[in-house]
Amino acid sequence: MDQEIFAVCHINDVAKRGAVGFVLARREGDKTVPFPIMVVRQGKHYYAYVNRCPHQGARIDFQPGHFLDQGHRAIVCGKHGALFEIATGKCYDGPCAGASLEKIEVVIDGEDVCITGVELAEEDGLDRAETDEMPQIMITSD
Repeated sequence: MDQEIFAVCHINDVAKRGAVGFVLARREGDKTVPFPIMVVRQGKHYYAYVNRCPHQGARIDFQPGHFLDQGHRAIVCGKHGALFEIATGKCYDGPCAGASLEKIEVVIDGEDVCITGVELAEEDGLDRAETDEMPQIMITSD
């Protein structure tokens, strides 16, 4: 059986040397919980990781939307400055050197950046209080 793929964004939504964060939803037991991820692009290559530093579990973008170092050559944890290789997610400098970000498999489907290998919840909302804010992205399965 083929794995289900989930469209996250259009290929041009992520700059050529950039990264964008998304909060998806997944099931944990009988609850739907936030699933923050980041999609990083280097030229024509796309990578996705769970937005969580292996050091203390903090979000990589301690300052929202800031995932890369100034040279756009590494993912940087905004809390402790750990540096991660973009292509592998492996930390090569900082308090978690040798550890890795949790990688998510990326599939390019036409002009969509999709992820696979994860179980996402249906789009019926997270089990949390409603706000007037619109979600950053709508996830649909192919």
